[in-house]
Amino acid sequence: MFDPTAFDNMKVVFEGAVYDLDLSGEAIVTQRHDYIDLATMSRLYSIRLTLDENSSTYADIRLEATIEQLAAELLNQANQFRIGAFVKVLFTWKQEEKSASYKKLITSLWGEERSYEYRTIFSSHEDPKEEIIIDFQRIVTEDMMDDLLEMLHHVVKTLQKLY
Repeated sequence: MFDPTAFDNMKVVFEGAVYDLDLSGEAIVTQRHDYIDLATMSRLYSIRLTLDENSSTYADIRLEATIEQLAAELLNQANQFRIGAFVKVLFTWKQEEKSASYKKLITSLWGEERSYEYRTIFSSHEDPKEEIIIDFQRIVTEDMMDDLLEMLHHVVKTLQKLY
């Protein structure tokens, strides 16, 4: 019988919470990906939220697990702190005059101590976009699910302030 990994358990609980927000009308799920990379034996789960289907402002939340997390769990290694997933939050919006204030707002809401990556995306298919990636640079474990669910609500609050 299949024994789900910590990544699977976290993904299922998190996804349920996201779809509860969608069902209640607090947020709208517009995209979802669940990848298994067989070349690197890694997992990536990504879900996109927005407050308005017609808006170009949205957030992606990503859970990522590498072969190290899977091996630590399956081999019952003593390194229990390696079992779980890395979390990243991405906020994306159409490039405009408010970009500097959006960056400042997100940084103030999520804390200066976080690792931020700022990107400007140019495409021949759509208007330029700005993106901020917040990398928590640590493994989130199953014991931290309450923190992960609280982070989800913080993402929605941040989106509300960006509108």
